[in-house]
Amino acid sequence: MRVLFFTPYFKQNRGNATTAKRIVHGLRLMDIEVVVFAYEEMTWNDRWQEIFDEVDLYHILHLRRFANWKNKHDVSLNKPYVLTSGGTDINEDLADPNALLLMGNVADDSCAVTVFTDDGKEKVAASYPDLSDRTHVIPQSIWLPAETDESILLPKGNPVILLPAGLRKVKDIFYLWEAFTSLAERYPEMKVVFVGAALEHGLLKQVEMKEDEVEWFTYIGEVSLEAMAHIFKQADIVINTSISEGQPTALLEAMYSKRVVAARRNPGNCSVVIDGENGFTFDSPEHFIMKVESLIKNPKQQQEIAEKAFQYVSHHHQFDAEIKAYVNVFNHCLSK
Repeated sequence: MRVLFFTPYFKQNRGNATTAKRIVHGLRLMDIEVVVFAYEEMTWNDRWQEIFDEVDLYHILHLRRFANWKNKHDVSLNKPYVLTSGGTDINEDLADPNALLLMGNVADDSCAVTVFTDDGKEKVAASYPDLSDRTHVIPQSIWLPAETDESILLPKGNPVILLPAGLRKVKDIFYLWEAFTSLAERYPEMKVVFVGAALEHGLLKQVEMKEDEVEWFTYIGEVSLEAMAHIFKQADIVINTSISEGQPTALLEAMYSKRVVAARRNPGNCSVVIDGENGFTFDSPEHFIMKVESLIKNPKQQQEIAEKAFQYVSHHHQFDAEIKAYVNVFNHCLSK
């Protein structure tokens, strides 16, 4: 089987690239020949058109971005193709009538659509009823490559709160800023660290200003996937403040690294974080403060939740199971 994998990003360290690298690595382990075209990073030319014509199947990540790209290029999807939709293309773009129509032009002729959660499947079915029978839920798994860089050191603190997220509006990175400020007054050894690519210049400027204003805040910037395992191990609490999520890979990675996670309540986050069991959820900055103070006062609870987080991810988000599910979808499409 030869597959051309379309992903918006593969080089830049952001969510789509992490998803793409994991799936591609897994497919190759299954002896599937996979060629990757990062359509937001690479240029389409005659050689890519040759590859496009030779493969058996296309796997496409992110509906809206790909639909936009396809509209600008003379590319006809004349082989079976599978769409994988996870984050903003479900939670944000489906609410935009223009994006809905644009994505529908690609989705209508797809062989299958895969999503990460039941909530994602419900949203796809609500927008495109004809896709309901060919939409499959395949939860994301965890694949943290071997650590190659242990030189990135987080500041020492108690606690160390880590927010792994690209600087994007949807990540709402300053949602808890007043909560951090309040906690810093009560816990002077606390450190807050943001790590992620600077994807929006305006937000980068704000982050740099905040870093100059207070001693307890640090911005690391973009780091490789290979460095993240070491970074997670240095944190006490890993957080997610996103307005919406498909399924939070960084939280799953943190849970697998036996870190306590705290996530803003939204369907994507709540699909993996069970409040008080394998992590915590919060619906306001005040709620977040209460949860963090409870953790600080109860180290035993931290350990128990971290262990449950690891067990949950190990059981429900297995790498082999995810990849086999994609292969089954591919085989189904090719058999038709």
